[in-house]
Amino acid sequence: MSDYNYDVFDMQAERPRQEAFLANLHVGERAPDFALEDLDSGETVRLKELWSKGLVTAEFGPFT
Repeated sequence: MSDYNYDVFDMQAERPRQEAFLANLHVGERAPDFALEDLDSGETVRLKELWSKGLVTAEFGPFT
């Protein structure tokens, strides 16, 4: 194994995982309402509550 994830990256083997992203939201689409934690206060807030205050930008990604 290399220092990264793969010795050799096999695109065909990864295709099912990549195709799953097609069903997700795309840039510019409105996200559904959901609960999330305010990292400053620890309180649970809903996305629609944040929208009522103005524009919301949410970024999601791996924590690796």
